[in-house]
Amino acid sequence: MKARMTTLALPLLLIGLVFPHNLTSASGYALADPGEARVVAQQKSTDDKGNQAGEDDSSKATEGPMLVFSEIEKGWNAETVDLILKHFGDGKVTISIDGTGPTGGQFSRNQSYYLLSDMFKYTITKKFEIVQYRKPGDSGNTSFVVAERYYQRTDDGRLFKDKIYVSLHLEPAAKPAAGDRWVVDEIKSIR
Repeated sequence: MKARMTTLALPLLLIGLVFPHNLTSASGYALADPGEARVVAQQKSTDDKGNQAGEDDSSKATEGPMLVFSEIEKGWNAETVDLILKHFGDGKVTISIDGTGPTGGQFSRNQSYYLLSDMFKYTITKKFEIVQYRKPGDSGNTSFVVAERYYQRTDDGRLFKDKIYVSLHLEPAAKPAAGDRWVVDEIKSIR
């Protein structure tokens, strides 16, 4: 039995080392390694225009969302609203999160700042970790993650666990030279 497990584990390990972003099921979902995007970001070198060295635009479209998700995860764990808001686009974002009040809706960047600030004021994030990643589909302009969140309410000290769904879309650049960027489309609690 042990030899069989070793025989199966070694090829999977090698595939994971060679293709870390492509370990997905037939439906395109993957369990995300939260450190993966940070490692990718640290290993990439950029030229003086900010472009990834030796890469074409198709690889940017795949890596871009995971880098954004990684920063959102970092911002949520640090309870730093600005790290999350920097990935909001020009349009409104749909937000419906436990700990932000009884209702959800579509909010501008300024409204979202106050909503998220209040959430971090009235809850303490114990852990926010991406557990599922959906890479961009055929159209290549949307992606999402599901994160597990453990938090404590400041009013009564009760602990809660939920899942947070965060979706992104590729927003066309206002200036063609700037390039498209991944922006937050929706943040919501799911059970």
